[in-house]
Amino acid sequence: MSMDVLAQIGRAQLRVIGLNPQRLSTESEARFPGAPTWDGMDYQVTGRGEKRHLIEARTAPHVFGGLDALDWLRRHHEALEPVEYMRLGANYAAKRIGRVGIRNLFVEEVKAHPLDGVGRIVSVELDLVHLGDF
Repeated sequence: MSMDVLAQIGRAQLRVIGLNPQRLSTESEARFPGAPTWDGMDYQVTGRGEKRHLIEARTAPHVFGGLDALDWLRRHHEALEPVEYMRLGANYAAKRIGRVGIRNLFVEEVKAHPLDGVGRIVSVELDLVHLGDF
């Protein structure tokens, strides 16, 4: 990853200039089902649930570009491909997050440009599910 790449999902690069990540969130689940007893509740650890990564990104494509990254996200999503997810780490070193699948891809375009019909602002929301390390 080069120094201007903030995150990479498969071949899609989210950059400082281009499709820029605005919000990065992580959600994970651990399961502790409970059963009532005479003394209160008895909880049992049954394992981990899903780990998800939610990403919101935005670009003004006529000024900053970024539609190439959106095209790669669409390709990975439609092909149901597990891809590597990496983020910028300390000292510009890439930090490997793991293998993910793009569960949901939401694209919103605002104010279509009269020359090509592409929105002047393009916003993207990604729901990535962590598939583990394989």
